[in-house]
Amino acid sequence: MTLHRFFLDGPLPESGALGVDLEMGPTDRHHLARVLRLVERDRIVIAGRDGREAEATLREVSPDRVTADVGVSIERSRRPRVVLAAGVARRERMEFTIQKCTELGVAEIWPLACARCVVRLDEERAGRRGERWRRIAEEAAKQSQRADVPVVRDTMSIDDLLAEVGRFEVVLVPWEEAAATAIGIGEALDTHNASRDSAVLVVVGPEGGFERAEVAALQDAGARIVSLGDTVLRTETAAMVAVALTAYELGGLGGRAR
Repeated sequence: MTLHRFFLDGPLPESGALGVDLEMGPTDRHHLARVLRLVERDRIVIAGRDGREAEATLREVSPDRVTADVGVSIERSRRPRVVLAAGVARRERMEFTIQKCTELGVAEIWPLACARCVVRLDEERAGRRGERWRRIAEEAAKQSQRADVPVVRDTMSIDDLLAEVGRFEVVLVPWEEAAATAIGIGEALDTHNASRDSAVLVVVGPEGGFERAEVAALQDAGARIVSLGDTVLRTETAAMVAVALTAYELGGLGGRAR
């Protein structure tokens, strides 16, 4: 039977630690004690923010406090670092993007406000939506047995994004208007001599697509336009395909490491 998984707010306690307080949020404590009704001697998996995880045997369980004995920790194999910047889409499409790309192992998700976004979020709505997106990412990380939760940042502008691209060895922009002439993701990564150690940013447009000026600005910042084939994909499909192909080409998802 698969054990329930919980993410701690800090690093994993030392292996073999007895009766330690598990640093988890009130929602997780409530879920563990009142929804799952786990009790003393039940086992769970705990994952720290340092990328390590371990089985733990519960000692004390309540909505206010959870303590446990911690087993031998393991460190998950390192995944390629793929970050997704995704144009903000309608609720169900954006939530699908976050859920599925979390399952695919994306390291971070950056919601991107573009000129052609169908959804316009004021500061208050953006804050509420961001909280929900982060909950979805955590739930998807638990379901997919990830050892970490991807960072879901606050909604940013194109200018904010352009200020960040210098952090990445490769920036890929799937753009349907250049599909006939653009190279594929694998070839683009080859061109940049990318490896499993490379940090790669994938930038996907919103439901209305990118404006040419936005694509030009990304190219001026060093981004490479790539093709996802000869059909036009929905924004949530494009994000999922681009992340999966990039991760696979870098050795994730069962791919061959470069």
